Amino acid sequence: MTKTLNGTLDTFSLADLLQWLEINRLSGRVTISRGEDRRAIDLKDGAIVFVSSARPEERMGTYLASRGILPEPVVYEILADSFLTGRSLTRLVLECGLLPREELAAAVEQLALKILLDLFHWQGATFVFDPSIATEDFLRIQLSLRGQVLALEGARSIDDTARIRPPLEAAGGDSPPTEMNFSPQAIALAFFAVSEGLALENPSAAVWRDRFVVFGRFSEKVAVTLGQPFRPLPLFADTAERCRAALAAGAEGEEVVRLAATDPFLTLDVLFLANALRTPSRGLFSTVHDAASALGPGALRRLLELLADENALAVSTRERLERALRRAAVSTAVAASHVAPATGEDPGVAWTLALLEPLGSYELLKLLLAEDFEPGPFRAAALSWYRASCGRVLARKVNLPGPFADVLGSSGHVSSRSPAAEQLVFFAKQMVAAEQVGREWTSEDPELADRYSSLAVDDHLAERIAADAAAIREVLGL
Repeated sequence: MTKTLNGTLDTFSLADLLQWLEINRLSGRVTISRGEDRRAIDLKDGAIVFVSSARPEERMGTYLASRGILPEPVVYEILADSFLTGRSLTRLVLECGLLPREELAAAVEQLALKILLDLFHWQGATFVFDPSIATEDFLRIQLSLRGQVLALEGARSIDDTARIRPPLEAAGGDSPPTEMNFSPQAIALAFFAVSEGLALENPSAAVWRDRFVVFGRFSEKVAVTLGQPFRPLPLFADTAERCRAALAAGAEGEEVVRLAATDPFLTLDVLFLANALRTPSRGLFSTVHDAASALGPGALRRLLELLADENALAVSTRERLERALRRAAVSTAVAASHVAPATGEDPGVAWTLALLEPLGSYELLKLLLAEDFEPGPFRAAALSWYRASCGRVLARKVNLPGPFADVLGSSGHVSSRSPAAEQLVFFAKQMVAAEQVGREWTSEDPELADRYSSLAVDDHLAERIAADAAAIREVLGL
């Protein structure tokens, strides 16, 4: 069994690591992490053959489109294929004959060099070298990406930066966000923190032992899930069927906006693809309408073809968790869109925010239900412990705008000082409280209670929300 090598770049520098891998002609992948940032370096016989980054502005598709190497609609179309089939973007570019090998290799090398040189400035980063990951050198970019050459370039880059960086910035600056710790000690401390909140319980030692074991297994699975890249989610079966009909009729552009309004999975998939080439400076998409317009007919059609294919996975409307999630999502979205004008928010954005809110804990719930947790306060507390982190990481992976990160990563305890998006979803959830699933959103803030009361006293508003939500649930068979 092959063994991984891990450490920190503060004790084992990137230059030393790359030179050691090169001298020993090792193959595999080096993953470097700092907070929520991750970059990967693929090596073949000691030579760097590919470099990738989780940052949207450092992804290959963004690089090709932003520099005009390929038109943005073309990049979107092959990205849809890459996301759904798992094939690499660079391989698809070659297979589709979009660029000569030499031109693509030059672009890959330029981006790789930019990412690698920036890594020399990372402090407090950790690395893991995994030789079990298969890598290949089909672009043949190794000539100028040798470890020793990069070490020299990296040292020069650090010197240049030190000369031009202001003294205060060089001394510190903003530190990267702290990554959730899943070490054995951290998991044990998390277990005790969760258990302390159950003050009314006094179980036996055997129960404590069993809880500790199941919480540990659950935490390890959460860690694995958080570290995986986002993959488009399967559609509800009825959505997939309607997508196939729309494709056959050639009306997918307008139809996808309507279908996504009642399917949070399709909404998230469309936003994921559309925001894959966006950065905050360019503006991130918040609605399916805007996202679909940006994707263009070719990419949108390819996305739907793959998602709605007869052989693709689909979510049955009979699945208990997914059915409850969809019912809650649609009801809250209706309420949010009605409440939005009174809070100064855009109704379309409000709908999308509320529709996606339950997805922040969707994967977490599936992991939880797969473990042998006894129903009750302990299971609920375990879910609550990781819920906000999972939602925040999901928002980052999909590259959603800030308000979505606020909602997906919310603790559920809202006040008048909370972000506007959180307050909006809180109001919407109170309006359709009977339809909610998962943890409860609460507030002890009198000011927020007064604002909600001013909304709740409007009988006509409550009636419209109830009628519209019921009508949609009836159409969906919920």
